[in-house]
Amino acid sequence: MKDKIIGIVIYFYSVLPTLIFILGWFEWYWAFIFGVLILTACFKSINVSSQDSCFITQDFNMKVTLIVLLIVAVWVYLSGIGGYCFQNKDHRVRNSIFNILVEYNWPVVSTDGSRGLIYYIGFWLPAACIGKVFGLEAGYFFQAIWAILGIFCIYYLICIYRKKWDLLPIIFMIFFSGLDYVGIWLLGKDGMDLILASHIEWWAADFQFSSMTTQLFWVFNQALPAWLATILILNQKNCKNILFILSLIMLQSTFPFVGLIPIVIYLYIKRIIADKNNWKEIFTFQNIVGVIVVGGSVFFYLLGSVSGTKLAVDNAKSMLTEPAAQGMRYALFYLLEFGIYLCFIFRYKKRDPLVYVIVGILLICPFIKVGSSHDFCMRVSIPALFILMIMCIEGLEKIYRDKKIYTLVVFSILLLLGAITPFNEIHRSVKETFLRATDGRSVRSEAVNAEDIFHGDNFSGNLQNNLFYKYLSKW
Repeated sequence: MKDKIIGIVIYFYSVLPTLIFILGWFEWYWAFIFGVLILTACFKSINVSSQDSCFITQDFNMKVTLIVLLIVAVWVYLSGIGGYCFQNKDHRVRNSIFNILVEYNWPVVSTDGSRGLIYYIGFWLPAACIGKVFGLEAGYFFQAIWAILGIFCIYYLICIYRKKWDLLPIIFMIFFSGLDYVGIWLLGKDGMDLILASHIEWWAADFQFSSMTTQLFWVFNQALPAWLATILILNQKNCKNILFILSLIMLQSTFPFVGLIPIVIYLYIKRIIADKNNWKEIFTFQNIVGVIVVGGSVFFYLLGSVSGTKLAVDNAKSMLTEPAAQGMRYALFYLLEFGIYLCFIFRYKKRDPLVYVIVGILLICPFIKVGSSHDFCMRVSIPALFILMIMCIEGLEKIYRDKKIYTLVVFSILLLLGAITPFNEIHRSVKETFLRATDGRSVRSEAVNAEDIFHGDNFSGNLQNNLFYKYLSKW
């Protein structure tokens, strides 16, 4: 019974944003039909996961749980979610989007009726509902509560995956990162000379792989749902739910959704290799609903985004002009961001094809660009980096069990060097919060003007000839 309750919490946490979107954006008849189908698929997924014992842990420890909840609450507070601590500059737009979701009617359309809000808005929708009923500040408070609940669910699922209940997963989630500090030191980057509290992850100039703390502090709305979907999929004993789970992050974490697709394909192929008859298990009610209803609805909604139509090959031309020089540049980036960690875990994981899948994803990410910035590289890589983090936890434990003292010391030193990146992010939040509180300034970033959001290519689209607004939306 306990694992069933846990399954209900985790699946409803995952499905609620999409369900709110369906009810808030669609014509009532579509909302009713799609809502019933999604809820039915959700309950079927819960039953499958419960039958497969996906949520059972034997080592539950209340003391550890309370410590983890405290750590998670502090981490979320320092991230700026809710606006109670210093917010990095990306929060300006995120605060504006949340304000719009609370203050405008759904579906959200500009006052002149020409453009609609078209963005991966899923994370904010539960808090926006609270904001509409109890006021904007209550909505901001619930954002923080929603984030704390989500991170604890992720921590719980990592413990299930490892079959161990301890503090190591939350420590790694906060402090795991590539060796950005080493990259800056090697290159002697001007303006990024190892100053405490600086944002050091752009050392490679035009692309980056973000640490978990950086993701939470800058793009929490994409990162958190992606972490949850990744570990939830990894905990599945078969493929009966994986497409449904995958579809649920399409509205919340659109770029990480793309990064999860190769991982899901690998897991399906793995099941078929284990038993050819397993090819049928993906054709379940919940997976079909996930692909057709959830995936189809969100696809038509996001199709109207202006930035989504801007697809380019990033950095590839420079590779063709001077391949030797550019090859060295990429080799250094890959080595410091994930390659050096592979050297320590490869001995234990070389027979696991998932290692090669995530390496392939990370190798390709810097070469593709969608929109006007490098979001594809930074966000599509999130599921692969999350899995790499779990593999590093396992690798550290196995090195310790094998009593390879020198290897353990070197690996630990590298992990500590990587931890400088999230430490800088945390230190900046503490420093700026203290300074702003002392000066009487607000720690919450001032929201961007709503009209700037509606006329910004990354967040909206024209409603003229928009298929979603014409045939599905209640606007």
